[in-house]
Amino acid sequence: MKAVEWCISCGVRLVEEGSVVFPCPNCGEELIGRCKRCRDQGIPYVCKKCGFEGP
Repeated sequence: MKAVEWCISCGVRLVEEGSVVFPCPNCGEELIGRCKRCRDQGIPYVCKKCGFEGP
């Protein structure tokens, strides 16, 4: 898996405290990057590999 530097929901760079990177809860093959703002607001994301949708 390649490194993730951008939020999958809004595209902001993942540099602020509270940002996270984790494997897709469904397939585990794609890394998901989320900024603190999108996490706090429950903004949806979609895994590019398997189509899993979540906040």
